[in-house]
Amino acid sequence: MLKTIKLNKSAFTLVELLVVIAIIGIISTLAVVSLVNARESARDAKRIADVRQIQTALELYYNDAGFYPLTGEIDNSIATGSNIYMQSFPTAPTPADGDCSDEENEYTYTSSDGLNYTLEFCIGSGIGELSGGSKIAIPGGITNSTSSSICDDSLTDSRDSNTYPIIQIGDKCWMAKNLAYLPVVHSNTQFNTQGTNSLPGYGVSGYNGSDVATAKTQTNYTTYGVLYNFYAVNQVSICPTGWHVPTNDELTTLTTYLGGTSVAGAKMKEAGITHWCSSNTGTNESGFKVLPGGSRGTNGSFYDVGNVAYFWSSSINASNNAWYRNLYCNDAEIYAASNTHGYGFSVRCLQD
Repeated sequence: MLKTIKLNKSAFTLVELLVVIAIIGIISTLAVVSLVNARESARDAKRIADVRQIQTALELYYNDAGFYPLTGEIDNSIATGSNIYMQSFPTAPTPADGDCSDEENEYTYTSSDGLNYTLEFCIGSGIGELSGGSKIAIPGGITNSTSSSICDDSLTDSRDSNTYPIIQIGDKCWMAKNLAYLPVVHSNTQFNTQGTNSLPGYGVSGYNGSDVATAKTQTNYTTYGVLYNFYAVNQVSICPTGWHVPTNDELTTLTTYLGGTSVAGAKMKEAGITHWCSSNTGTNESGFKVLPGGSRGTNGSFYDVGNVAYFWSSSINASNNAWYRNLYCNDAEIYAASNTHGYGFSVRCLQD
């Protein structure tokens, strides 16, 4: 005889039911928050992608036209002649969120001279090294700055009160004048001895003496600054606090930004023949205003004032020679070379 066995299945108690409902509510809330965060992140990623796409189109435009579009020349596309680099100028995704207001949530392009530009935009929250809020894109890339200018107009060296104009190139701040820090000055013979003994050497073009006050009265000091041997570069902090002698890689980056070795020299040199020879190719498009301060040989003699500019880097090569750059009067190119440490060249400082 079969027996029927009944299983007692108790229903949820009220407490258990409330717990289940609470858990479901928490899970649902987390899912909604996660979805909202994902959408905000997706919008920020789209904004960054848009800006990079615009910058790529602008660089293509620049390569062909030789300048960036001026303010108001970008309508629905980025184009010149028959070349279209961006078919449709993108619109920032909506809604604005995080640290962005509705007014900031757009792409605003500005260029007053065609040599540089700013592209203003906003991201709701941080992405990588970028914090949330208004951002500026410039030819050097996307910066955390909310201003198109990240450099001061000038710098006064507290050591000697020399003042230097500052120029922004890309996202770097450079002195637009040769360094003139002169704690001591060496005659021709002394300069030779300093180099032979691997010691810092300082000089002012054309001055064969050792009195600092007299050296600073020389026209060449005011115009071209100081010629340093490489021992002064790598043994002494010759740049003001917060600044340094650029590395070879930093000078290469500068050259690349200005269009490469074949044209960067012309863009860096002062225009005209006030200081350069009559066949000067300089345009000073970059504002760097290179002057032909010449060089000093290891024997202390001076060469090439008015015809050649030489600048030390802070780097050495595998042969222990020091890297430098030179620019010639009648040549648009900038040359990278290396030499022994006893020569005297100019220095341009770069902000840390």
